[in-house]
Amino acid sequence: MSPTTSPDWREAADLPPAPQLISSPYDVQARWSRKRDTTWTGYKVHMTETCEEDTLHVITNVETTAATTADSTMLPHIHAHFAARDLLPQEHIVDMGYLSTDQLLAARAQGVALICPLRADCSWQTRAGAGYGIADFMIDWEHQQAM
Repeated sequence: MSPTTSPDWREAADLPPAPQLISSPYDVQARWSRKRDTTWTGYKVHMTETCEEDTLHVITNVETTAATTADSTMLPHIHAHFAARDLLPQEHIVDMGYLSTDQLLAARAQGVALICPLRADCSWQTRAGAGYGIADFMIDWEHQQAM
């Protein structure tokens, strides 16, 4: 390439998926990611800390992943590390990104209650104001019933 010609840049549709794309010549493991309005090249860190009133808040677990790793895939790893140290909490407050039905049931089977804000109900029933939406039901876990 001569000094007067510019390189041929790939179009976005021509790039490999973010988990495979080398985003930095200085760290070939770093990946580009976006969460809402924030973008970055690097990694994600998943930190867990105690939050009891009247005590120090202590970081009890740290997991570092590729920036493209979904938060929801990390909860089993975090709980496995707690279980290996006999430190599973009775209640685990998590961000909405960590919650799924499978995670909720798996944590419950381990004796851990997940506390998390729920996603907004975007069902057609709620949007149309017709039929029944999620808010119209309560779960009775003890009797395994939806009311």
